Amino acid sequence: MPSDASVPAEPASDVWDRRYAAQTLSRDEAWLSGWQHRLPGVRRALDIGCGDGWETAALLELGVEVTGIDISAEALARCRRQSPRARHVLADVRAMPMLADGEFDLAVAQLSLHYFDHDDTQRALCEIARVLAPGGRLIGCVNAEDDWHYGAPDDASSWALTVVDGVAKQFFTRGKIEDVLAACFDIEHLDKRTLSRYGKPKSVWEFFCTRKAD
Repeated sequence: MPSDASVPAEPASDVWDRRYAAQTLSRDEAWLSGWQHRLPGVRRALDIGCGDGWETAALLELGVEVTGIDISAEALARCRRQSPRARHVLADVRAMPMLADGEFDLAVAQLSLHYFDHDDTQRALCEIARVLAPGGRLIGCVNAEDDWHYGAPDDASSWALTVVDGVAKQFFTRGKIEDVLAACFDIEHLDKRTLSRYGKPKSVWEFFCTRKAD
């Protein structure tokens, strides 16, 4: 399978702008509903890679103040139409200087953190930790190494990226996700699960973790 050498030169923001402009609104698959028991006391949440805004909308329904970020202006426009009460920010999760230290109680990252190599994945996770308050939580899911319907390579043990439909992606083993999470978070839950995504089964690692104490 293609690796880092085949990563497209086109900026990821341009790829996603074009994709969002061309596709209809995705179907709400209610991923966050399985985590509501983890959310008591959450007042301020960050939706990372908010896309069409289903997680943003679900958090607003719970009475949470939500900031949605995405690298795609087209995605933010779609999320804004669906959830105008949220704050929408054009940002790359690896560097969010417009967000203050300790600004959020919760960060949600549904399928938005599997586009980087090792160093950039760790950079993104530690930047998320920075904007979380002490005891702040991160809930997310990423591509698993056996996500065959969505382009997983035969061997996902390295940190080489795999280009799938023009987008460079990472596929995680348990060891890889434990490695990068452990730098800035204490892992409370990490398990593999099969989701339904665009009508096909999708294998992911789901995680719930807490920001490490200073």
